[in-house]
Amino acid sequence: MRIPLLLAVALSTCAPADRALISEVLYDAVGDDTGAEFVELFNPTAHPVPLAGVRLEAGDGAGPGRWTLRWTGRAGDTLAAGARFLIGGSQVAPAPDALVTLDLQNGPDAVRLVWPDGALDVLGWGALADSEYFCGVPAPDVASGDALARVPDDARRGSNLLDFREQPPTPGRANAAARDLAVRARSVTLDPEQPAPGTPSRVGATFVNRGTLALAAGDVRGVFVLGAAADTIVAPAGLAPGDSVRLAATVSFATPGRTWAWARAALAGDERAENDADSLGARIGPGPLQVREIQFHPAAGEGEWVELECLDVAPCHVAEFTLSDRGVTRGVPDAVDLDVPPDSLVVLAEDRSALLAMAGHLDSTRVVAVKPWAALNNTNDSTGVADAVVVRERDGTRSDRVDYSASGVPAGVPLEWSDGRWQPSGDPAGTPLRAPVPLAPLPSRFTLEPRRVPPGAPRVRLSWALPWPGARVAVEVYDLEGRRVARPILDLGVRGRGERTLVLGSLSPGLYLVVLRARDDASVATLTETRALRVEGVVP
Repeated sequence: MRIPLLLAVALSTCAPADRALISEVLYDAVGDDTGAEFVELFNPTAHPVPLAGVRLEAGDGAGPGRWTLRWTGRAGDTLAAGARFLIGGSQVAPAPDALVTLDLQNGPDAVRLVWPDGALDVLGWGALADSEYFCGVPAPDVASGDALARVPDDARRGSNLLDFREQPPTPGRANAAARDLAVRARSVTLDPEQPAPGTPSRVGATFVNRGTLALAAGDVRGVFVLGAAADTIVAPAGLAPGDSVRLAATVSFATPGRTWAWARAALAGDERAENDADSLGARIGPGPLQVREIQFHPAAGEGEWVELECLDVAPCHVAEFTLSDRGVTRGVPDAVDLDVPPDSLVVLAEDRSALLAMAGHLDSTRVVAVKPWAALNNTNDSTGVADAVVVRERDGTRSDRVDYSASGVPAGVPLEWSDGRWQPSGDPAGTPLRAPVPLAPLPSRFTLEPRRVPPGAPRVRLSWALPWPGARVAVEVYDLEGRRVARPILDLGVRGRGERTLVLGSLSPGLYLVVLRARDDASVATLTETRALRVEGVVP
């Protein structure tokens, strides 16, 4: 008869009877792991357990047989009934019983106790393939700062997955209380992340039953606070031990500036207050550094760059901010001593030397290298967005974010914030450390200079002044018989006032019509303007 998989797992044994157990492991502390990792042993028996000769080994799950010794029990090491024994680094509190640099891997990996008689207690985490590194089913690879803890401390359900749970570290004390509702660390979110003053926002968090008892419907409550606003949400059902639920509330904050979004677990009889709350730094309204120009597709070897403006009442200390795209990598400006005065500009560059070499007029003290640089995308995805430029303060609070489209932006031309919208720069080379270029008024909606050109591939300067803030334009050239002979602009997004130098193609001597077709960005309104162009020479 075939035994079902879950039953087979339940009948298996992961740790030898009548011995101490691996009860908790912290293998990935927040930041530098050095000195912060620990392995906790627990004696669930009613008698002392000698640890002399017991070996703690770390396993590298990348291949079979990769176990290395981390600690060996000494002759005097004995674990009293119901007691715990800590093996760990100098940063662990309380101080470990055995001071050891564990140097554990973040996964998939393992630790094991090897008893003098060959008995094993194995704990593996992550996507392990070799069964020597886990018992039954591996435990999950947990988030940085969380531990893998046996819950309850003497759990023997026959599988690492069933015996161990992700939770905040509890070295030297019981892994779980009977009633304990917690806010999962780093789970608080705010949507939108940077709301305008008075705009409703969703504050959410994940609530976990860390206790050993089930929580009934109505017991699980989350209190959410954004600034002075607060709301309480009741979970629609109870929670079994180890289960979690995502709750959220709608709140708003009237005053712009820095604040905190809080989530707090509210459970009657909660036995552990230290895990009841978590917070997220938030900003209401615009931040101190705002994006003003984005060069995402350089054409002259100068590298990508982003221009920022300081809008704070005090100088902006550039080194206190990071720059990124839609990914998680955040570049740090190499500007320890640079303070940008209010209403002033600074350029963050992928290649500072190359940018200064191309644009020697720039103030080099306001051009700052950023490393690592997150490469910006040049083409749109299915949502119509190419990428995002994100500026954050060092603690993660967002200062500004621009999701930009690359559609219709000529190669090499930056995007610029001008006239209340993002549009291609009026200067094809961009305006780093300068305000947007103001263009002189035009006598008509469409001008062409010069109007008489030599034969071949003539260059002309097109200028336009449209009745809209932005538009999409096309330029076509026709001969006098109505045949289209050139199409120098197919479909280009432009600001309402602009100009561009074009090569009109190989044209024979004669008279031609240059046609500008424009369509308003915000409506279906269109216009067409035509100008005559003479190509000099003898007409056949």
